[in-house]
Amino acid sequence: MVETLILNLNPALDRTAIVERYNPYGINKAKKLIVLPGGKGANLGRALKNLEYRNFVCSGILGGTIGKVMKELLDREGIMNDYFWIKDETRIAYATYEESSGIGMITNEQGPEVTREEIDKFINFIKGKYLKSIKRIILSGGAPPSIPIEEIRYLLSVFKEGGKEVFIDTSGEILKQCTSIGPFCIKINEEELKDAFNVDVEDIKVLKEFYSYLSKLGTTWFFVTRGEKGAMLITKDRLIVGKSKRIYSHYAIGSGDAFLGGIIYGRISNLDLTEILKLGIACGTANTLEFGACIFKRDDVEKIKEEITVEELLF
Repeated sequence: MVETLILNLNPALDRTAIVERYNPYGINKAKKLIVLPGGKGANLGRALKNLEYRNFVCSGILGGTIGKVMKELLDREGIMNDYFWIKDETRIAYATYEESSGIGMITNEQGPEVTREEIDKFINFIKGKYLKSIKRIILSGGAPPSIPIEEIRYLLSVFKEGGKEVFIDTSGEILKQCTSIGPFCIKINEEELKDAFNVDVEDIKVLKEFYSYLSKLGTTWFFVTRGEKGAMLITKDRLIVGKSKRIYSHYAIGSGDAFLGGIIYGRISNLDLTEILKLGIACGTANTLEFGACIFKRDDVEKIKEEITVEELLF
């Protein structure tokens, strides 16, 4: 049995069009089209596979013709998957990016309608197949509006009570409610942190107070990504900040998922905290080298990792 379960409740078929010059007010003609099984969970699975870790499974909810295409593409990539099937259609995410600058836009569909019966069966599906066997569960991304947040919180709490490490990488109300169970690790970007909890990373005193609150709930690792400004890790009595010396591209789809892939791989490999942060930043940076989420090479990660500067601040 696998040891890592990636839970992506609202996966998407990602269609990314690359144009020579992006026109936000008119027609954009695609020079290249990249079609990938996406959503944060599939991206995370791709990142872990690129880091040569395969003892994981991507799960969540798929449906309809688009779901079948997603499944076929995941299988073709060699990303192990075991989704619960519903009647409604899996969503599509559309992106258009300018080749030279990485500037563009994304349009995300909301996601399928999941019935009450399907929600109950899905929860039993996940608990029945994975509660006893896995070591860690990662909530990766959001959920269709039809799935009550309390059900997501309940499912994660069952795994935590079962002694599993819980990682969360989500946003909004799901983030707020799932944070309350005290997951082992929370990965968040600075905008999500401000939106959900009104915490500014520049205010160290407030940041410290917020981590103290998380720690009392049971959280050990708290990562905040800051785009081109790097990332920080807060854990007991430590604040470690890191940044890449170079900006390779402004293209950032999937960089947060690549970052989390580095964090999880570092945890599994028993790296020290500084090396884990460096690896996460290196994966997120390497992701910007190619269009398409989490299409990066491990050799690039290792090269970029040597360029990461890390500083430990008084906390």
